[in-house]
Amino acid sequence: MNTRTKIIPILTLLLVPILLTGCLLTASRESEVSGAYVHPLDVLKVRIDHTTIQEAEELLGLPSNTTTNDDGSETWTWHWSKHTDSKGTVFILFKGNVENTTKESVHIKFVDGIAVKKWRD
Repeated sequence: MNTRTKIIPILTLLLVPILLTGCLLTASRESEVSGAYVHPLDVLKVRIDHTTIQEAEELLGLPSNTTTNDDGSETWTWHWSKHTDSKGTVFILFKGNVENTTKESVHIKFVDGIAVKKWRD
């Protein structure tokens, strides 16, 4: 086997990965949130048996809706949805588009104006 015959497979092994890294020509990702979004760290600031309704409103903003329960307690709920659109083009021959929408909620139950329970779904 001559030197040239040995070099071609080695060059092929080195160049193919380098060329393949340039296959993705374009990519983009866009996200849009609608509704009364509540950041997870803000929910952690609501302390059970301490946080008042007024403090919860200051921390989380106005809820999407409030419910008065049969026992006289109140449940405040914040609803939002997040829509993500990811697009990509490979070799100009292939296009891809992935869309995803997730819906989330935070709920806080108040008894006598004090938070007694909080949860997400």
